[in-house]
Amino acid sequence: MHNKYCQALAELRSQPTHELKYVGDQWCTPDNIFWGINAMFGPLVLDLFTDGENSKCPDFYTAEDNALAQDWSARLEELHGAAYGNPPYSRASQHDGEYITGMRYIMQHASAMRDKGGRYVFLIKAATSEVWWPEDADHISFIRGRIGFDLPKWFIPKDEKQVPSGAFFAGAIAVFDKNWRGPAISYIDRKDLEARGDAFIAQIRREALRLLAQMQQQNIPEVIPVASDEAAESVSALDEADEVALPSPVTSSEEILPLSYADILAKSGIKAWACVRAVFGDKEEYTFKESKFAHVWASDNVSEPTVVMVSAGDIAVAEVLIAEKSLQLAVSEWLDLNYPENDQGKVDMQERLNIAGMEAMKEYGMAIPTFLDVIKEMDPAARCNIRTIRVTLKDFSSKASLKEDAA
Repeated sequence: MHNKYCQALAELRSQPTHELKYVGDQWCTPDNIFWGINAMFGPLVLDLFTDGENSKCPDFYTAEDNALAQDWSARLEELHGAAYGNPPYSRASQHDGEYITGMRYIMQHASAMRDKGGRYVFLIKAATSEVWWPEDADHISFIRGRIGFDLPKWFIPKDEKQVPSGAFFAGAIAVFDKNWRGPAISYIDRKDLEARGDAFIAQIRREALRLLAQMQQQNIPEVIPVASDEAAESVSALDEADEVALPSPVTSSEEILPLSYADILAKSGIKAWACVRAVFGDKEEYTFKESKFAHVWASDNVSEPTVVMVSAGDIAVAEVLIAEKSLQLAVSEWLDLNYPENDQGKVDMQERLNIAGMEAMKEYGMAIPTFLDVIKEMDPAARCNIRTIRVTLKDFSSKASLKEDAA
């Protein structure tokens, strides 16, 4: 769709650097806020307003799609869930006689979709005096405490002054659902909402660990999604940055930054390898942009990145990959010291310990050094049976828990 709104957004994103005052409609919902709302009113399966890179749901509409020209109800019938919207607040704009933005028209469309069926959940300003305020919403949950929002992935700060304050406005969650049977109004503290989201994200990570261990046990090849075109394009903004924090001795030079699967692991370590694989899939070689994105993320904070925008799902995958690879290397190093180089039993033992180790981390929160200490204390013959290994690990964990309770 070629319209002034989309053209202005494209021009803004293409600039080499940006200022906070021009971010406007592009502020993003923090992951823990979204997953907290999902826990309360989900499952949220359709993101109504995204830039194609910050989507919280696998199905979404961008400004080019124009959500206000779409039948949300029909889409939800296919997806079997609810729609989510962190709507744009810019002045109403039209294209070919159809509104693209404007809170009054967004809320009107939500009411029309509500009458057709489905649930529509919006994170909005708690601005009850505004003409667009949804008086006809079936439920309003006021959030106690101001909401902070995230910068879009493409944002490159012009200078050191371009640092968000973290507090923007009082928020509320508006729910349109003609089948709603709960109260019309409720309240929730921001910290409680974030805690629910953090708990949901933790569940995602635990499930990822469980599934990975299950795939290893059944010898099912791992399937890690390859990034979409939109996700791949999201890293291009890094090319325009003058300075990017990369771990020594890696630099941002295209000639030096490792691009191959093996080189990233060998030269940059497990974190960079896990980050590039989590977002861009399992490939023999990555592009310079992809490698650079991964190195920036890895050198920042894998679990809570601040320099780049990473989805909760990608973070969960990276954390699982880090845990898996760290375990494999630790087990391999120990086996190299205790088994002959070409011993077939060594290969089988590696597989058993990889499976048991992932299960121990998932079920008991066991650290890798602790896991290996338990294995070392076992009778060598007992290590040849994964059932015996599991029983030993369970007994150790139970005794450790009793000691903690006694203390």
